[in-house]
Amino acid sequence: MNRKEFIKTSGRLLILVGIAASAGYLVVNHKVSASCSVSPTCKNCGKATNCVNPEAKEVRDGKEK
Repeated sequence: MNRKEFIKTSGRLLILVGIAASAGYLVVNHKVSASCSVSPTCKNCGKATNCVNPEAKEVRDGKEK
């Protein structure tokens, strides 16, 4: 393997490891959920308590469809 191929392969592996580490971090810290809910946008939003959208109100009141 010559130097150019080594650098190209190393760069690709570094990017792959970075993406995998980022995804793992988000899953472990519950920033991303693989589970499905009625309104995943409102359920995972930190501003849902003060939101005026009808979907957010349903999530707050527990009236999920």
